[in-house]
Amino acid sequence: MLNIAIIEDELPALQKLQTQLSQLCHYQLVYHGEDPARFLADFSHYQIDLVFVDINLPGMNGLQLSQQLQAAGFKGQIIFTTAYSEFAVDAFTLGATDYLLKPYTNERLALALSRVNAQSLADTEPLVLTSKVGDKVTRIEASQIEVIKLEHGHAIAYSAAHTYPIDLTLEELMTTLPDVFLRIHRNAIVNRLKISTLERWVTGGYLIKMAHSGQQVISSRSGAKLLRQKLQI
Repeated sequence: MLNIAIIEDELPALQKLQTQLSQLCHYQLVYHGEDPARFLADFSHYQIDLVFVDINLPGMNGLQLSQQLQAAGFKGQIIFTTAYSEFAVDAFTLGATDYLLKPYTNERLALALSRVNAQSLADTEPLVLTSKVGDKVTRIEASQIEVIKLEHGHAIAYSAAHTYPIDLTLEELMTTLPDVFLRIHRNAIVNRLKISTLERWVTGGYLIKMAHSGQQVISSRSGAKLLRQKLQI
């Protein structure tokens, strides 16, 4: 059973989500409210597996709430719900499990919940990605990957000594990778445990050097902010 919190300032949207969840999974609503600041102050008093967060909230938006929750030690998963598509990249950069555009169907919500389950399994079992080149299929544990880059429209994963093409988008990868992976640019995902050095760059981001692969990537400004938050620098 999932322990769920919902931060939503529109009562019809809250009621609809509760109805949909009742049709799709076993869950307990342990918290609901419209005030993100109050939830930020109170969340540690509850056992929460999953938070549904609206983007447009009073006082602070859902993205800001997500950042502050993670900084405060929240370990559960977050699904954003919104009528606005333009925040999706920022949401996945923050490690969101999914991003639901209102109005969403039961089928789309079921997909989001399946990603929640996949991430929960990933927390207890090693995540293995598959790379296929011609007739050769290679399985690689995600923990061995240092960085994943978008190169010529394809995701390429780099371990210490090998390169693996992955037949998934970076957005799809972010829904399944463990939370040690950070979307630091629209074209790059890094494993924060494999970072060797960070150097401030002229664009306002960081030049990131990976520990063993020799790979380097430059973060965006928002990616630099995420790195400072996650690495506490």
